[in-house]
Order: sequence, then structure tokens, then C-alpha cells
Amino acid sequence: MNLVMLDIDETLTQSYEYDREIFGRAIAEVIGSPPFEADLNGYVDKTATGVAQEAIRRLTGRNPRDGEILAVKRKVLRHLEKLYQESPKTFSEVPGAARFLERLRKLDGTAIAIATGCWRREAFFKLRASGLSIAGLPLATSDDDRNRLKIMEIAATRARDFHACPGFERVVYIGDGSWDMEACRTMGYGFVGIGPRIRAVMDPEAGHWHQDFQKIEAVLASVTAALGL
Repeated sequence: MNLVMLDIDETLTQSYEYDREIFGRAIAEVIGSPPFEADLNGYVDKTATGVAQEAIRRLTGRNPRDGEILAVKRKVLRHLEKLYQESPKTFSEVPGAARFLERLRKLDGTAIAIATGCWRREAFFKLRASGLSIAGLPLATSDDDRNRLKIMEIAATRARDFHACPGFERVVYIGDGSWDMEACRTMGYGFVGIGPRIRAVMDPEAGHWHQDFQKIEAVLASVTAALGL
């Protein structure tokens, strides 16, 4: 059995732009600093927990206090809920993502898992608001670890346990960031890039890239090729 693992932000949901603004605002409110945009490119651990911890250290000169990360989580969710109430159309899938997931679920000999730098409740809110469901799929989030490699390892382990198999022959990750591609190189996973941000750093001769999921057959062909099949 093979494993296809997917990211969420800007891979399944078009959420990167509003996410970094909301995240910076939530951290600022918790520590009493001016609002800022929490762009993942500026942080070591490009996950919700990693960014929150590093941002608090930078802005205050100290480690996060007890309860501060939890407070940031809650504020992020409240800001997401408020944004949805005011502008529900801000939340949308990456074109074709829902249909692609449906098709992926039907592939024989293929397990699916989600590995995201979001927190769990944050991830589910974005998915629901964008009209996507990952019901029944093993999931690992920034609640499990602040390090992206660890999150991917946990997702693979949960998928293995879910399918009661000793391991996967091959794994491919579908993501949108250069950090996703770098993590795959470290883990020995195949990689398929989605969206404009990753295109600029992908070697067209060595990787598989798609603007979105609208050309489902082409994306599936890239997944198959990345799996070495």
C-alpha cells in the first residue's frame, strides 16, 4: 500500500493570505504588541505552534508563559469565526480540491492522510468553511508537534495504524510551500507542488507542479509518477 499525504493551507483551502494576518493579530492581542503579519517564511518552525512560540520570544524577549499558546489558539479561532460571519466568500477551496479528494479516496492500494501546520480546530474550521471534508482520514496537526517533519511522521504512523499495515511502500506529499518540498527531501517522500508559491522554486525537470486540482487526471498522473509507479 502507498500513502498520499496532503497539506491544508493553500493546498486544499485558499487560506494563506487571511491566515497570516489573523495569526499575527491573535499573537499581538495575547502579548499586547502592535498587530503584524505572521508570514511563515520568517520563522524556523513553519507551523502554528512554532510561529507562535518564536514570535512571542522575538517580541517579548522571553519564552511563552503558561496559557499563552492556548490563548493564541482561541483568538485565532474567534477571528476565523468573525471573518466567516462578515465575509463567508473569503473561505474557499483550492479549485478542484473537493473533487480531487473524492477521486483520491477511490484509488486502490492508496491510503490518504493529512499533515498540516495548522492547529486541529483551526484546520477543521477552514475546511468546513471552504466546503471540504476530510472525514475518516488520519490527521496530524501542530497540536501534535511544532516541527513539520514530526507532524508528517505522526500522520504516516496514524495512517499505518488506521489501515493496520506494517508500513507503506511509497509516500508522496502534496503541498504548496518550499518547506513542504524540503521536508519531503529529508523524509525521502515524493512531492507534488500545488499553487503559484511553490512553482518558483521547483525544478520543472525534477518535480511535478499544478496550479490547482481542476485537471484531476494530470494531478493524479503526477501523484503516480511521484510514487514511482
